[in-house]
Amino acid sequence: MYDIDKYKKDERQYKSTQDSLKTLMPREADTQFYEPKKPRTIIVTDHQAMPRMPEDEIKPLKLVTTEVIGNIFDRVRFLDQRICEINRNLDLRTGIHNSIVKEIDKDIDDKSNMIIALSDVNERRNLKLDISILRKEKRHEDVQFWKDMMELNTELKQLTEDYETEKKIAAIFGDIDNAGVKNGS
Repeated sequence: MYDIDKYKKDERQYKSTQDSLKTLMPREADTQFYEPKKPRTIIVTDHQAMPRMPEDEIKPLKLVTTEVIGNIFDRVRFLDQRICEINRNLDLRTGIHNSIVKEIDKDIDDKSNMIIALSDVNERRNLKLDISILRKEKRHEDVQFWKDMMELNTELKQLTEDYETEKKIAAIFGDIDNAGVKNGS
């Protein structure tokens, strides 16, 4: 019934000699067709400095001013709307600037607090470099904010002057129209 010679005792289990050959065959085939794996080298770094920001040339906002056309009363109304829009843009730019500066200041504070706890000289140097990059970014944002505000304020002054002029002209024509209606009745 059972062939006793075909079984052998191996690590408290019985395996056939044919089974052991089957398990060896794929390993031998692997070594014939594939190269053995080469050990990989993995470089581990504790901390790296933030990448440098690209040096962008500071460019002011590109303002697109269109001529206001229409009758004198439409022009006054359009100029008033544009003045309100410029004021909203000034407030929006101020809010954006404040949030950017607040985030940069928070990052600088966090990194400054981390420096105190570090003992490794390289990590401290990297964190100090990160802080200097953040301060540079903050200066860049301050200059960009100033340029944007100057452009918006210049346009606002021009629109306000045009608005006052058009409003005076409209008041004159408004009085003439009202006088003509009164005289004609």
